[in-house]
Amino acid sequence: MRCIPMTLAITLISSFALAEQRHASSHVHGLNHATVALEGNSLQISYEFPAEQLSEYDEHKHGEHKHSEHKHGEHKHDEQGDKNHALSEKLEAIDSVFAMVRLPKNAQCKETKVTHSVTQVASNDKEHASHYDALIESTLECSAPNNLTNISFEPAFERFDDLEKIEVEGLLGTRALSETLTVTSSSLAL
Repeated sequence: MRCIPMTLAITLISSFALAEQRHASSHVHGLNHATVALEGNSLQISYEFPAEQLSEYDEHKHGEHKHSEHKHGEHKHDEQGDKNHALSEKLEAIDSVFAMVRLPKNAQCKETKVTHSVTQVASNDKEHASHYDALIESTLECSAPNNLTNISFEPAFERFDDLEKIEVEGLLGTRALSETLTVTSSSLAL
């Protein structure tokens, strides 16, 4: 069996998992997605969630925000750009994937790269048209990958009060994994 490059594997898994979820519902609150791939000493983790989780309040419930968006339709593009910029700043304040996950210390994993992105969720539903997803992608080098026996998503459940479950997909060498975690079962055995 040929070895699939890790980035391609993560992209494929993420695309299929997220495509299925988006068809079921255009924007799901309380549900986050994570992709994990381990190849040799290299561990990649992608964590995606509704960007509203970055705020302490839901901007869509404030009448003033809705009013200005509907009354001043000609400024809608600028408002969306401003919202995207504000969400990007909040997301970039999360400087490490360790804000979402906890790894065994004896695996000795160190982040070598972290990227952030905010994307608007495509929707035909006007109610969900201005929703955004946030994504943190991290590459880590683990000095002792054999000690990487679990990944705990407890930090994510502690950070986001409205988080109900995390769907985790991934590849560990040649082994595929797929699991749904909850606040009472927030650790993924590897």
